[in-house]
Amino acid sequence: MLDVSEHTIRLYEREGLILTQKTEAGHRRFSEDDVEKLQCIRRMIGEKGLNLAGIKRLCSMIPCWGLNPECTKEYYENCDAFEKVSKPCWALENKPPICRDENCYTCQVYRAHFDCNNIKELVHNKTYLRKLFKNSASS
Repeated sequence: MLDVSEHTIRLYEREGLILTQKTEAGHRRFSEDDVEKLQCIRRMIGEKGLNLAGIKRLCSMIPCWGLNPECTKEYYENCDAFEKVSKPCWALENKPPICRDENCYTCQVYRAHFDCNNIKELVHNKTYLRKLFKNSASS
């Protein structure tokens, strides 16, 4: 369907670009949203010339702490996703308590991040929100 090998999909999964749901037998299941994410990754590689590290960095710039209304100042100040831009929030080890037990596959941040049409807007919002959050933290 996507002209992508199983090996490539496993690579995207290992790199933290996609999360997959598996059946009891261990087979990967893909929803329509998953297919759209994979298509977006392929477009970023093929049309935009990004590599996997660039895509991970771009995904890491989505303001997870700004999209989750339960994320308080206390949580985001101690969360790697607030300052680090090496991995998307769902691929980080140090997550705030409100995210640790959450299924990242169903998280609004993971679900929103791969809309190729608005990813620039989300990144811009992270820059704006980070400044806003830092200013409120120093007040």
